[in-house]
Amino acid sequence: MSAAADVEAMLRGWLSDGTLVPGQQLPSERSLIGQLGASRNTVRLALTRLIADGEVRSEHGRGYFVCEPRRADPPVQRWKVKCSEIVLESSLFDVEQRQLSSSAGQQRQTYVLRSPASVLTAVLDTDDRLLMVWRRHEATGTGSWDLPCGAVEDAEDLAAAAVRTTKAMTGVSPTRLQHVIGFQPFIEVGDARQELFVGRADVATPIRSSGRSEYVAEWIGLSELPTLIADGKLVGAGALIAILTIFARESPEVLRSLKWVNLFRAA
Repeated sequence: MSAAADVEAMLRGWLSDGTLVPGQQLPSERSLIGQLGASRNTVRLALTRLIADGEVRSEHGRGYFVCEPRRADPPVQRWKVKCSEIVLESSLFDVEQRQLSSSAGQQRQTYVLRSPASVLTAVLDTDDRLLMVWRRHEATGTGSWDLPCGAVEDAEDLAAAAVRTTKAMTGVSPTRLQHVIGFQPFIEVGDARQELFVGRADVATPIRSSGRSEYVAEWIGLSELPTLIADGKLVGAGALIAILTIFARESPEVLRSLKWVNLFRAA
């Protein structure tokens, strides 16, 4: 047995048949190499996949342990949509008004903000500077730094959208894109999914001004970001997630504790 998929299948079999139980320590890497006849890299890749799925955790200096089973989600009250209508429609978003009723006879009115899926792209250059865009917010008379972003067109590949929107705003074409996470910034009231990518600019790419007055792009050093956050000049959810991800990739402690960050180790 040598393929990582075969090693992963064997380990998953041990988890499902009770050979390995929650809280139990896995055999050492050396033992697994001997038992499974696989290379160290193959064993580590299989373990990384189990970590990414939340089946196994790694503890520094101790080894690998089987994760405790996740508790069940709390119950959610079911509501039926009696009727709905669009009360506000624009090129950027719609607002839908809904009349809801529960099985217990309760009535409720709610509003849902809907907008097309969008992509945000965190691009690092060869000096580990992050490509940021200063956006002016006319409605509040303020401004803040954010990531290049834009709406995904109909049936457009997400990675292609990330390249297109970044190049349109800054003139930079990111490479080696990795999808990090999809998230809903307005989960309580909105349907506005955002997809975050991390990529690279392999050469010192000059920033091209698009001529639009509402934003300006710059390369900003990672050491400057905490100050921008503390000063309230970097507040966007997507940008903050990207920055935490970038810093987490340099932190062994966070790499061990955050499931989705471990995906970077397998890439």
